Amino acid sequence: MSKQVQLSAAARTHHGKGASGRLRREGRVPGIVYGYKVEPTAVSVDALELYHALHTEAGRNAMIRLDIEGATHLVIARDLQIHPIRQETQHVDFLAVDTDSQISVEVPVALVGEEDIAPGGGVVNQILYTVPVLVRPLDVPNAIEVSIEGMEIGDVKRIEDLTAELPEGAEFDTDPETTVITINAPVSEAELESLEEGVGAGSDDTGAEPAPVDVIVEPAEAEEA
Repeated sequence: MSKQVQLSAAARTHHGKGASGRLRREGRVPGIVYGYKVEPTAVSVDALELYHALHTEAGRNAMIRLDIEGATHLVIARDLQIHPIRQETQHVDFLAVDTDSQISVEVPVALVGEEDIAPGGGVVNQILYTVPVLVRPLDVPNAIEVSIEGMEIGDVKRIEDLTAELPEGAEFDTDPETTVITINAPVSEAELESLEEGVGAGSDDTGAEPAPVDVIVEPAEAEEA
């Protein structure tokens, strides 16, 4: 379940790009707090402390006890703006939550039993790496474990197959028929060469470009997400 972490915030009285830029140069991240029993409040937090708060086992779903100059709120980081080059957090939205009400969160999918796939050389094709879950804040799981032990080529696991992994009272916030995992037949070297030759054979002497052909090749071994 999500681990609660402590984080201190300071209220912001100056707004705009200039004020936000000064905060970032001082090692702070501008943000806003809104939601349950809190008026929208502009704040800033220490960049390093925020990084550590969001890098526990719970990841970005960590429940944060945010202290704003003496007033404490239970929040979750709902939206982060990341610099495209430096990968630094530029702004953060904190959603204050009610522990008795469900929230929607994206929970990572963790595969287990990959070494025990049925004989035959099946290749794991993971479609979803996170799944949306409606759950009470203090019950948010760190991950949804999906066992692929014994699965064979052609087997599929959908959202509806994972309900046993949910905490009591939680539910998936998506179509139960949504595919999460499939087991595909591997593509041999001979088949790959044949596909490549087929693409080359599409050219002619007229100088015209051949019609594009999509070639999708699953890797021989899938890495664990």
